[in-house]
Amino acid sequence: MKNLEKLIEQVNGSMSIEGMPLTESDKERIRHYAGDDAKVEEAVAELVKKHTSSKEASS
Repeated sequence: MKNLEKLIEQVNGSMSIEGMPLTESDKERIRHYAGDDAKVEEAVAELVKKHTSSKEASS
């Protein structure tokens, strides 16, 4: 579990650099899918799509 929290922190750091920090809901989604690689990839794709759409809309 410690590694998962570190992963979430790293993802949040990367997303924050792009002006798209993870919400608590995003972090919970990652925790929920942890251990299931296919679902993790799906969750990451959803997050990227969500945050990309938000960023494009505000540009």
